[in-house]
Amino acid sequence: MKPNIWLSVFVTILVVAVLYASFRTGESVKIDALRAETPGLSLASLPNGETRYQLEGPEQGDVILLIHGGREPGWTWDEVVPSLHAAGFQTLRYDMFGRGYSDRPTDGAYDQAFYLQQAEDLLDALKLTGPVHVAGYSFGAAIATRLAAARPAQVRSLSLLAPRYFGYPVPAVVYAPVIGNLLIKYYVKPNALDEVRSFFTTAQLRDKYLNRVGEPADVVGNYMAFRRFALSDALAGTEEIYNRLGKLDKPILVLSGEDDAGITADHIDAIAALVPGARRVALPNANHGLVWQHGETVAQEMIRHMRSVLE
Repeated sequence: MKPNIWLSVFVTILVVAVLYASFRTGESVKIDALRAETPGLSLASLPNGETRYQLEGPEQGDVILLIHGGREPGWTWDEVVPSLHAAGFQTLRYDMFGRGYSDRPTDGAYDQAFYLQQAEDLLDALKLTGPVHVAGYSFGAAIATRLAAARPAQVRSLSLLAPRYFGYPVPAVVYAPVIGNLLIKYYVKPNALDEVRSFFTTAQLRDKYLNRVGEPADVVGNYMAFRRFALSDALAGTEEIYNRLGKLDKPILVLSGEDDAGITADHIDAIAALVPGARRVALPNANHGLVWQHGETVAQEMIRHMRSVLE
């Protein structure tokens, strides 16, 4: 065989291998089957799919809707909810589509509007039509803010934890069909999950959460959901949202970590400029993982904020 033929064969094999690595997900677990093996889950049938939720705490307490960030599901709030319950609040948390035990809709956009609809649909499905407090962490802060703008009469107060203001530029190459898939699969997602693991700074937190990061793994639709999320407006700037929020007469808490390398003081200053009435709290020795590292302190600041509204 001539050398140029061998080269053609090699290039063909290489291209096929790259394409295979790019589009193969290795996912085989059906979310329905996984839920069937997990007793005690509460599910709400929403227009875009099944949503796992947890409504916990004193039944007569004021409800606070907790919206997690873009990487981990409802257990994000595990270090926060006990104190909220002890203070008399009922909590509602859920898994966003594409995470935890909720569906991975194949026709979902996985953008901010998509997740706003999920939050609204969940409130409607549970017939929670009265006033609720709302808290959002990281990406969830953008959804919480959109919910307050969409339902100003229903949202009693707003707690924004580590909220993003400035957009995160996504390189154009990430949108490319093959190279982009490889980058998201082997670089973007692994690094995003590794950052979450870095938040668990004590042995107790590592023992409790380290093995939960990125779980449930190998669920059909995991990669699709993450890719669409990463390429949506999830990391876009939020000036438009906070402009709208600033026009509402809404009690707002903005809670951040002084050591947060991603959500720096510049983000918080920009939000405060548009929402000057917000109460700002910066926690010392706290980074973007403040909901885990300082769960009790976060909860107490939220309780103080919500009680000030009720007085």
